[in-house]
Amino acid sequence: MLFKPWNDGPAPRHTFEDEFEGDETKPSPVPEIKIELKEHGSIDYLILAPKNISVIIDSLPQRKAIGSIRVSYPELKVQTTTQESTEDDYDEDEQLYNAIHESNSSSKYSDLEIPINVYSGSIAGIVVPHFTNAITYNILSRRIIEAFDSMVKKDWITLSPCSINNNQSLNKLSISTSNSLLEMIPNLKPPHFITGIGASIISELNNLGGTSSFIPLVLNSEGQPGFEKVSNDAIVDSGYVLSEILIKDHYKDDYLKKISSSVRKFNSYSNSGMYL
Repeated sequence: MLFKPWNDGPAPRHTFEDEFEGDETKPSPVPEIKIELKEHGSIDYLILAPKNISVIIDSLPQRKAIGSIRVSYPELKVQTTTQESTEDDYDEDEQLYNAIHESNSSSKYSDLEIPINVYSGSIAGIVVPHFTNAITYNILSRRIIEAFDSMVKKDWITLSPCSINNNQSLNKLSISTSNSLLEMIPNLKPPHFITGIGASIISELNNLGGTSSFIPLVLNSEGQPGFEKVSNDAIVDSGYVLSEILIKDHYKDDYLKKISSSVRKFNSYSNSGMYL
């Protein structure tokens, strides 16, 4: 009898590794957030949306930059400097651990700058990226409200994704309004909820005692929080609602065409692949 040697299969071309979590006993770093605004008078509306539905804000007419939001994590830089100054003896395992931890932290908590634009002279818009640390949303919301509360004369508008799952593309949080179009939008009902910048802004505005008026729109989506794929119908419907509230008549058609074109372009990209 002849025994043939066992041959291992070819090495896989791609491998997935678990993300390095580091020391879970250490608290998440607290961000430092600064808002820089150019001189600008009052605005009628401030609209905020996560990055995955930025097309709704980016399609607004007559964009002009008026400032920026800087998010940084000075604690991480202090920790790195302290570790380097206290390491007298070289330990290969410890050095490797620190290098991995520092690389993971720098990618997870990277410094960034968020632009602030004004549209049509009276609509401020901010597109907020996804943050892994929920504390960042809370601090960012407070800084935004501190900077804009006295400037916003009409409404704060938030756009938030949510897996509604009730054959509706657009909902809103329960608000009192005299706008007939907003009254036609169904209210979001339990067990559905929103997260991210929309939830933080609304929570902070409520903490002020209800002095500010806001319009919280909820768009049907699917996927993990922060990485949702928003329904195309929800994007178009919310664009129509905002065009009726925000935009003058001679800009409405162009605004809706831009949104529709962006949605069609996204569909062509997403449908070009194959399921294996």
